[in-house]
Amino acid sequence: MYKFKKCALCGAETDLELSHIVPKMVMRTLKKTAAGNIRNSENPNIPAQDSEKHYMLCGSCEDLFSEKETYYANTLFHPYIKKEKTKFDYDSKLFYFLTSLSWRSLYLDLIDFIENHVVGIDALEHLISCEKIMKDYLLNSRNDIEAIEHHIFFFDERREITGNTEMAELRPHVTFHRGIISYTFCFEDDGTYGTITNMMGIVLITLYKKGSREKWERTQILNGIGSIEAKDQLISSVVGNEFMNILKTTQSASNSISEKQMAKIVENLKNKADKIKDYPVFQNWLSDRELHNK
Repeated sequence: MYKFKKCALCGAETDLELSHIVPKMVMRTLKKTAAGNIRNSENPNIPAQDSEKHYMLCGSCEDLFSEKETYYANTLFHPYIKKEKTKFDYDSKLFYFLTSLSWRSLYLDLIDFIENHVVGIDALEHLISCEKIMKDYLLNSRNDIEAIEHHIFFFDERREITGNTEMAELRPHVTFHRGIISYTFCFEDDGTYGTITNMMGIVLITLYKKGSREKWERTQILNGIGSIEAKDQLISSVVGNEFMNILKTTQSASNSISEKQMAKIVENLKNKADKIKDYPVFQNWLSDRELHNK
């Protein structure tokens, strides 16, 4: 957990608040709808109480973000998770929220990228430039974020996954619908850089730079009034590699759960056997089994 000396957004030297990278309400919803303990990939043998958070924003900047988080929760997140809607109308507050979300991840990842020389100098300079553009937008010092794009991909129920039998075997429904993660990636050879954030099957991909072979249909969120539908979305992108990375990391963590913890999980499921069909994860299990058997 980082504890900065000044606000990462406005630079004020004051007491900082504990800021969640992915909004707290996502973890709250995940825990509320879970059949058992939440576990993360870094330490799957210890139940997770919360998602990633850091002392990085002052109270004023936290408040600046909080209104837009509430808008996202009411306009898109809760209606989608509760299966109340599949088409969502939005205004510029959604674009602001998505910018704030990816900016938080990018800001933190840049610290790691710089300290550990994770990416090449060209990619690093581009990402630093994008972080500054997003920061100025979030502080209302500019009206746009130039060529940076926000895309939302709904990992809805998949009847089949064309051309990727490995993905079908890695329990994608459980992994994406019951997961939270956010990080920045760089495919330097292809020229595609971005931040990917999974919020229980609502996947935000912010593209800082797009390679020539990238194809995104019915996924982009505009800076203004628009609508998006969890239907007929198409992505042909190197970002598919990140989907596989998330699935493999989750599978590896699952395989490393100790016998003691696994016994607790099995016992918990036995105790809830008569009610397990009421939990969202049950349908995810069924969907993954159907995919695996095709």
